[in-house]
Amino acid sequence: MNELERTNNGVDLRSVTKTSQLTSVEIYDKYGAMAYGIILQILPQPHLAQEVLVNVFSSPLLQSCNSYPFSFAVCVIKLARAKAIEAKQKLMSIAPHNPENDLNHYDQSPELIFNLAFREGYTPEEVAMKLNISKLEVLKAFHDFFKSYRNS
Repeated sequence: MNELERTNNGVDLRSVTKTSQLTSVEIYDKYGAMAYGIILQILPQPHLAQEVLVNVFSSPLLQSCNSYPFSFAVCVIKLARAKAIEAKQKLMSIAPHNPENDLNHYDQSPELIFNLAFREGYTPEEVAMKLNISKLEVLKAFHDFFKSYRNS
């Protein structure tokens, strides 16, 4: 073990650093399936999800992921989620109101609260207002939701 490996607890930092800029096609090949899965969770119509996927990978914002401070995957997830929520909001603005889609205020499960935030694009404050609960309860529900997935 050389001095550099001991200093970094044996972690090879060469694999973490970026050596070159990825092209849109390379990004699509590596992250397209993941992005499509995220989009489908928010916009469950495959034909619309495919349009959003094309929009994600043709977006000029995608190249900014090359300098993203976290992993490239996180940047792609954020971009795919934002584009899917934007498309869903446009779709909802032209679709008539359906009373069946109203929230059941008695169902405040961690899964519902997470879905409102992640899939519907509401902020924790908006979720709290919609369900008539505190922001602290919303954040606790997020914690409970993630905890339930770790334990399963």
